[in-house]
Amino acid sequence: MFENENIEFKQEYTEKIYKEIVAFLNSTSGTIYIGYDDNGNLVGLDNAKDVEERISNAIVDRISPECSIFVSINNCTLDNKEYVMVKVNKGTNLYYLKDKGIIKGTYIRNGSCSIPASEETVKQLIIKNSNLSFETSISINQDLTFNYISNAFSDENIDIKDSNILKNLHLLNEQNKYTNLALLLSDQNPFTIKIAAYKSKEKTNFIDRKEFNGSLLEIYDKAVDYLKFHSSTYGLIEGSVRKDIEEYPEFALREIILNSLIHRDFSTLTSNIINVYKDNSIEFINYGSLYGNITIDDALSGLSTSRNPYLQSIFMRLKRVEAIGSGLRRVNTYYSSKNLEFKVKALPSSFVAELPRITISSEIVNDDSKTIINYINNSGEITRKEAEQIIGKEKTTTANILNKMVDNLLIKKAGNGPSTKYVLR
Repeated sequence: MFENENIEFKQEYTEKIYKEIVAFLNSTSGTIYIGYDDNGNLVGLDNAKDVEERISNAIVDRISPECSIFVSINNCTLDNKEYVMVKVNKGTNLYYLKDKGIIKGTYIRNGSCSIPASEETVKQLIIKNSNLSFETSISINQDLTFNYISNAFSDENIDIKDSNILKNLHLLNEQNKYTNLALLLSDQNPFTIKIAAYKSKEKTNFIDRKEFNGSLLEIYDKAVDYLKFHSSTYGLIEGSVRKDIEEYPEFALREIILNSLIHRDFSTLTSNIINVYKDNSIEFINYGSLYGNITIDDALSGLSTSRNPYLQSIFMRLKRVEAIGSGLRRVNTYYSSKNLEFKVKALPSSFVAELPRITISSEIVNDDSKTIINYINNSGEITRKEAEQIIGKEKTTTANILNKMVDNLLIKKAGNGPSTKYVLR
């Protein structure tokens, strides 16, 4: 025999045995042979009966939750040598050493070794071994404060210092333990949004970098404010009326940031990413693809499934969500009306949304201008006569349209007189 994922040798009894038992309970069934050296040779024990009784009595006091049903301990004899065999079946819960606590006392098997589980692994084990969602699972961190979100709830006349209200909101479970939903809304929330700004999509000209932390509500508010501050507003004069054009409409920024937070997968500790390409678009990336077997077309048509329904409900209470399922559809409809493409991609482990930059040019392009621009895109140039034919307008009207497009810097003249042609700038 050799040590492997399912076999562990101990030459004599040591306190490390309980670490090995915990690791097998959390990972995979295995057997610990006490009285064997590291090479798998039987050396025997002088006190095998005492070792058997000691382990039987100690696992109740040393390991939480109770695991006796998954552990069998036997005093065995081979070649007149005694040894103890501890058979451990994989448990149905998350197990840890009581004296070290759930964070430091949780172990898993890694090959032939038992190693401490990372905090992220502990979170995933809690979810995996329970029927609870991430939101309603117990938070590892119970030292939580709610300074930021308390003010927002207070504005809605909700007192979250009341334990009954906390339970109704699923921030507190029936045992008065904070849930992961409480963690997300607390000042200690470990998830962040990272924003990077570049001059172009090539990412060769870096401009700025920010990371926002704190309560998810605080992150949302700060990210929206940052993107609003760094977005331009143009003034377009139509006749005697001034029309303000937002480079990125505030409602679209809010909808997409909110969507990236309330629908992301929080089972893995990663940051949401926002890439600002000053000359082109803003890209939003969050962990977790579409949830509930829906497609992108479903989402854009208004169909909604929620990975984190209680988080979504709280954002609705705080008036950050207007209507379930309307966000992506509303943004897509808006950009379609501007003849711009709102891009969304559902990747295996992430969801990506991209808002195109709105310019004055994109606002002033009417249907005739769009037809002319499409023609130039395909042919490289256009004459006035060709423009007359494709838009079905008279000579003077067509000339006025072309001249206005030149004035608005959409196209430019090439040549003079009868040979004048128009190309894109």
